[in-house]
Amino acid sequence: MQAARIQARAVIKVVAIALVVVAAAVLLAFVVLDVRTTLKWLVAAVFLALALNPAVDLLERVRVRGRVLLPRWLAILAVYLAMVVGFLFVVLHVIPPIVEEVEGLGTTLPTYVGDVEDWAEKNKQFSELNDKYNVTATLTDQAKELPSKLGDAATEAKGLTVTLFKNLFAALTVLTMTFFLLLDGRKQGERLLDRMPRDHAERGRRISGRIYKIVKGYVTVNLTLAIAAGVFTWVVLEPLGVELALPLAILMAFMDLVPLVGLTIGGLAVAVAIVFHDFPVAVIVWLALFLVYQQLQDRVIQPLMYRSAVQVHPVIAIVAILVGAQLLGVLGALLAIPVAAAIGVLIDESLIYRRESRDAGPTSAPGAASPAPATD
Repeated sequence: MQAARIQARAVIKVVAIALVVVAAAVLLAFVVLDVRTTLKWLVAAVFLALALNPAVDLLERVRVRGRVLLPRWLAILAVYLAMVVGFLFVVLHVIPPIVEEVEGLGTTLPTYVGDVEDWAEKNKQFSELNDKYNVTATLTDQAKELPSKLGDAATEAKGLTVTLFKNLFAALTVLTMTFFLLLDGRKQGERLLDRMPRDHAERGRRISGRIYKIVKGYVTVNLTLAIAAGVFTWVVLEPLGVELALPLAILMAFMDLVPLVGLTIGGLAVAVAIVFHDFPVAVIVWLALFLVYQQLQDRVIQPLMYRSAVQVHPVIAIVAILVGAQLLGVLGALLAIPVAAAIGVLIDESLIYRRESRDAGPTSAPGAASPAPATD
């Protein structure tokens, strides 16, 4: 009878603990959903601080006659200024020429369609195909509708601009948090570690150092690949006589920063732009060289650089990017690889901690006599 009561109490205790755990999980889920925007800003600020820290440290180490040229707060502002200048350069010198090219497409496309119609009338084989499927008539109708579609695209672009201005508060918030993390984040982390036991503090420093090294390597690899893609685009387009060689090269560099699909989208955008400059020779040359470069980067250069800098298997990197993109969009795709590598570091350190704890356990057999204390 008493055993049955004990068993019933144990069951009730297990059920109560399970209910408390479930309630805590549900409460945590509601809290996360309510503050998910803030958490997203915080994650972005931490990643941006880790990414910009090498540049800030480099400026802070610059000395003139033995004196520090820029204090840390001014070095941070200098890095911010460089980012703003780069953004303004893209907005003022890269996007407008491409927009003008797209706007000019609405007036030049009917001319191309007329040339196709003239060629179709002279070609007997295509003439039979045209009579059967009305190819030229369809092209003519689409060309007439293109200006209105371009107007709709311009309206969408204006809406996108309004959305960007609405998100200006979010950008300023992230940059402000990043500024304070860069300014005092390291000192605050050291103060927190100093309050821990010595072995835990050493382990915390080792973990943070490994994660910082991963983020630094990830940013370095991405910037290197993006610059290489931009240089490759300019080297190919300039000899072909494409007028927008430099803007398209800069566009390709920025697109390559988007993981997984950025390089492909950038290559297709460049191909579309080339169509209206020199068709089909320049398009064929670009597509052939771009496909070779894309395969070389995706299959050889990028895996080798990621493996040495981030130490993440290519399969894990692809899965992480897909999951991150589904959860947080472009931001999730950008953070996916360093987050996956950081999780790998935590797992590795936990295994090391378990092994060290096991090795530090008692080596004598149970029941063995303990050594006698030393006498004075």
